[in-house]
Amino acid sequence: MNKIAIMAAAAAAAVSFGVGGVLAQAGGDFASADANKDGFVSQDEAMGVYPTLTADIFAKADANGDGKLDAGEYGSLQGLTAAIEGNQTTSSSTADTSSSGADASVSASVSASASAGG
Repeated sequence: MNKIAIMAAAAAAAVSFGVGGVLAQAGGDFASADANKDGFVSQDEAMGVYPTLTADIFAKADANGDGKLDAGEYGSLQGLTAAIEGNQTTSSSTADTSSSGADASVSASVSASASAGG
């Protein structure tokens, strides 16, 4: 199941940026994230780039389960975090809209009651 999620994220990134763009972007960001320059990105290093990263998301990107990300796995992490950030933005804007609607309904009810009574 993890492989499906990783492949879906990679495919979405490839469609958005083109395969060459994805590899180039992952390479540049990977070099920056690899703070100790050992050729891998640990979860601590990844959290320097993605402060809200969870162990679960890191594990999904770590396809071979060795506890560190190579450049390809780091590209998957980028896709996974982008998908999550997109979902959070959509959810929060939806929640804001519904609460605004509720406030407007209450205000309208209060205004109508005041007008009828006064």
